[in-house]
Amino acid sequence: MPSLLRRNPSFRRLWAAGAVSLVGDWLSLVAVATLATTSGGGALGRALVFAAHALPAALFAPFAGVIVDSFDRRRVLIVADAGAAIVTVGMVACALAGAPLAIPLLVLVRSAITSIVPPGESAAVRVLVAEGDLLPANAILAATWSVAFVVGMALGGLAAMLGPALALALDAGSFVLAAILHASLPALPVTAPPRSLGAVVRATPRDTVHALRVAARTPRLLAAMLGKSPLGLAGGAGWIALNLLAAEAQPFGPTALSFGLLQAIRGAGTGIGPAIASRLRGRGVSDVRLQAYAVTAALVAITGLAVTRSPIALALAALVWGVGTGANWVLAHTSLQQHAGEDVIGRLAAFDELLVTSAMVFSAFVGAVVFDAGGLAAVPLLGSALGLVGVVAVGLAILLSRRASLARSR
Repeated sequence: MPSLLRRNPSFRRLWAAGAVSLVGDWLSLVAVATLATTSGGGALGRALVFAAHALPAALFAPFAGVIVDSFDRRRVLIVADAGAAIVTVGMVACALAGAPLAIPLLVLVRSAITSIVPPGESAAVRVLVAEGDLLPANAILAATWSVAFVVGMALGGLAAMLGPALALALDAGSFVLAAILHASLPALPVTAPPRSLGAVVRATPRDTVHALRVAARTPRLLAAMLGKSPLGLAGGAGWIALNLLAAEAQPFGPTALSFGLLQAIRGAGTGIGPAIASRLRGRGVSDVRLQAYAVTAALVAITGLAVTRSPIALALAALVWGVGTGANWVLAHTSLQQHAGEDVIGRLAAFDELLVTSAMVFSAFVGAVVFDAGGLAAVPLLGSALGLVGVVAVGLAILLSRRASLARSR
């Protein structure tokens, strides 16, 4: 896999831009979550922070997908980075001025802007990397996400103890560096006819429905687009549970540091999972079976958070959760890139983000409500139950798609 970075300088620059931006994102997330904790927000406050960080990206995902399929992807990525940097500087100013209540609002704005980045990167990989290198490329991106998560969360825990303004300032710098790296990419034009931004926005509902119909007619493509959603449903409540466990058990010291390290361990697992899946795939294990292993491992680990309190047990649960999530992400993402056409890849990647993020935010809020009613142990159990519901729902959707495909072929 490292050889791909050596022999493909364009992919290397895309990878580096994503890496530095991710470190900043996770670093600032710990800082903002710590602000919510120290201001007495409780479980609902943590859920609100999570929603502010993630929900706008889901809501704006359809627009982001159509924009990615309509404009040069290099320019789209540069504009998104620059806009996010400006908003993050505003967050720094609020932190220094003692106005923490304004920061979640700015997080909402920044999340809406950066919703363009995941589908933009996914579409760019399709152009910059040969089809035979898609799985290694996505494994590299997943491993990088893992390392960035580890570094960002760990540094976030440390920086938050020194003050949230420092973490936010580092995040602003990461967006500037990402913009510079994206600017060094070659042009990434699209096949769609030229349209104005207004026309693209107005056509978003129609274009999104068209892309979804394409996916619904292709069972493998539908399975790829829906493949991450069950763990999204489990992950939101799991995130709340891990946050609350850090505050209650404090396995590695102060709450901010414990939360950062537990999330860092989970992030390490997301890098290990794709490597395990790739090796098993090389030994002939089918992608369907690998996905089943990955989802099962993650759900079992989240369930374990209901009963574990020791540092070692919590670290192991977080690690296995990450392993399952990382393998699931790479397998589903690679399949989406392999089966989606160039004219719809941006929209389907964006809709994938919408589904996963919406599922996580919904699960986080339900987890916060369950915590107030049933205590901490009930939260991860709820997450696992929601994940199982998601598995059944996705399975039924794929089954219906296959039956419709067979009916059309007769």
